Amino acid sequence: MTVESFFVRLHETFTREMAHLNTLDAAIGDGDHGSTMLRGLTKAAAAEDGSRAKAFMRASGGASGTLFGLILIAIEAHLDNGADLTDGLQTACDRICDLGEVKVGDKSMVDALAPAVAALQGGDLAAAITAAAAGRDSTKPLVARRGRSQYVENGGKGHIDPGAVSVVIFLETLAQVKDAA
Repeated sequence: MTVESFFVRLHETFTREMAHLNTLDAAIGDGDHGSTMLRGLTKAAAAEDGSRAKAFMRASGGASGTLFGLILIAIEAHLDNGADLTDGLQTACDRICDLGEVKVGDKSMVDALAPAVAALQGGDLAAAITAAAAGRDSTKPLVARRGRSQYVENGGKGHIDPGAVSVVIFLETLAQVKDAA
């Protein structure tokens, strides 16, 4: 299980999912979530030395690059040097909540990440993925309180948050890489 294999597989997954993520984002934002994620992951997958997560952050740019980069830093540290995944993702979640001024129920990536971190306390990545997926799905009836979604009609109510979808993809990809090792 290597950092490189995680980022390569993540890049492959986002290549397949880009159009779908852009469509989800078009309903509640500016329609570029998949493209932005793929741009960052293209650089991260190709990075030869240093932090792939930081390469992602530089290439994807903007607020989303920073916020998703925090999650990728935690996963990268876990894969690279055995850093505690739960602690790393908890730190990422706390920073995302602080920087984005967001909490669970605000229709954001945190709706998937926070329950995943809570489920991961027991060390079960499969339970974390299940919790993240439930959190992702819970965003559909929510009205956004932060981000671009708050400015669309009904705050994006009736649409799943694309950032929450990406969190689930990150965790599913991590599980695939661990299973392949």
